[in-house]
Amino acid sequence: MAANQLVLAFSETSYNPSEVVEVHHGQNELDEATPLPPGCALVTFLAAPINPQDLMAIAGRYPVKPAHLHLGKPIPGNDGVARVEAIGPAGTNKSSPGTTAIQPGDLVIPRRHGLGTWRRKAVLPIDGLTRLPLNKSGPSSIDPVAASMLRTVFLPAYLLAEDTRSLRPGDWVVQNAGASTIAQLVAQFIRRKGAHVVSVVRDRPDPVDQTLPDAGPMDVVLTEGQVAVFGVGAHPALEAAAAQGRVVLALDAVFGESGERLAGLLSKGATFVNYGSLGGADGVLRLSQRLIFWNEIKFRNFRLSEQLGKRSEREQETLLSWFAGLIASGELRAPAVDKIPVPLDAPSVDRFQQKVREVLTAAARKEIGYRKSVFDFVESSETQLCADN
Repeated sequence: MAANQLVLAFSETSYNPSEVVEVHHGQNELDEATPLPPGCALVTFLAAPINPQDLMAIAGRYPVKPAHLHLGKPIPGNDGVARVEAIGPAGTNKSSPGTTAIQPGDLVIPRRHGLGTWRRKAVLPIDGLTRLPLNKSGPSSIDPVAASMLRTVFLPAYLLAEDTRSLRPGDWVVQNAGASTIAQLVAQFIRRKGAHVVSVVRDRPDPVDQTLPDAGPMDVVLTEGQVAVFGVGAHPALEAAAAQGRVVLALDAVFGESGERLAGLLSKGATFVNYGSLGGADGVLRLSQRLIFWNEIKFRNFRLSEQLGKRSEREQETLLSWFAGLIASGELRAPAVDKIPVPLDAPSVDRFQQKVREVLTAAARKEIGYRKSVFDFVESSETQLCADN
């Protein structure tokens, strides 16, 4: 029996998502027999993460608004992975001559924001989907939760490590929000280049080395407080790298004072990249004459859409396939997340609504130790995304 439809939608914009996000559960009216408009696909979502951009959209502060409604209410969710169940007339992906047409059975992720991934079934425009090329060039299976993060976690992490500065073995990179999913993957990609990583995390009562269990032997983990007091002297290896002029890149996801402290760790001629504002959209980063004139630090921003625009759809598909292969071989580890099982039956919906409130409250408060949460729509925990033969 097909699973009932389940949709999360918000009743109004609010900085408190737990108060406005509602769970709607009912009979599923979307199946393979549903007439589809030309160029559209019926998809079943398998996993969808809760990202900071989703909370900003619920607050009305994200530039891309949700494009889909349920009972007149916007459906949040910008990222996820889905299986194509059916396509409408002329429903082929012709946006790029080098890409393969999307077909039933394919796995897809959103190509753009606003598609509303926090639901089980959806009818979406095919030109808004990117096919995961797992059937031919990738492994036979990939965990759906990892697949749901390929676009907004794996891709930016790789591009931050690859595009912002040319790194050589022995170079050092400093980054804040060190416990975030993107930062954990950035560290893995940078290690593959033979470079070293300093990950700065917020001060917390627990020992710091327990907050990043996947930290590699080349990694240094420091707290914001340690950096504020000691600077490059917070760790002997960082101090030695600074003395050699090898601290060449800072990746700032916070802005404000945290970003200023990162900039203060950089060697002459280094690059400072901001790619987020976890400290608040109104943050201010002060630039001193030492940074600009004497140390000649280069300051720039990073936007995922701009970096992806430099790569063809075929190149993006190749990257996604490569990530999947690295995950399957164990060379790349997907960050640990908290899975939120999505219920199939009505009696479990109330408990699910309460769980959603708790998770959204923690996410909005940016509580220390909060891990990214992912809605898990897969019926069995043993289900994998298997390639069609």
